[in-house]
Amino acid sequence: MKYKYVFLLGRPGCGKSAVYRHLQQRILDSAQATTLERVDDFPKVWAMLQRDDALENEGKQRLYSERTDEGGYVLTGHEVLNDILREVSADVLAIDKPDHMTVLEFARPNYVRALQNFDGRILTGSLIVYMEVSFEICWVRNVARHEAALAEGGDDHLVCRETMEELYLYDDQHALVRHLQEQNIPVLVINNEAEGEERLARQVEELYAALF
Repeated sequence: MKYKYVFLLGRPGCGKSAVYRHLQQRILDSAQATTLERVDDFPKVWAMLQRDDALENEGKQRLYSERTDEGGYVLTGHEVLNDILREVSADVLAIDKPDHMTVLEFARPNYVRALQNFDGRILTGSLIVYMEVSFEICWVRNVARHEAALAEGGDDHLVCRETMEELYLYDDQHALVRHLQEQNIPVLVINNEAEGEERLARQVEELYAALF
């Protein structure tokens, strides 16, 4: 195992979760790692939004977000997202153990800044994977996923278009690649715009080869 940590980065809807599920099966089947764990920042972000809802219900001022007319959220400040990643970094170090691989997933407009929130011990043992998918394709996938969840009776919340554009319309993919190369941190860019299980399998195999 070349790397104890794998970062899967890219816009919501770029396919990080699908890649993780297939990669998990591939790694465990090959016994290259004893255990594999997925860590993402969504539970912490969602908890933050729910705390804001609780404050509003108590007649108090929201701290981090505002509600939209469509029932979504708009962040009033982005520094809290860096705070959350620092919490994720501490969580990852706390669960570290031999023959264990941790896959970290998140989306940000500025990945160079985002990675600065992680402990150097994590970054020096990491492969960074950027999932390259255009904003419009990601938006369509998010809407389709949301509608499918609602059709099945789930309580799914779609990030509104305004927030998606604010956070993810543009990102620093090219600056990220240059920064990682300068820091001698391995990086792999995977274009995931095309659909299909066969293409996904090829991408996972490419990632698997880079890891082992």
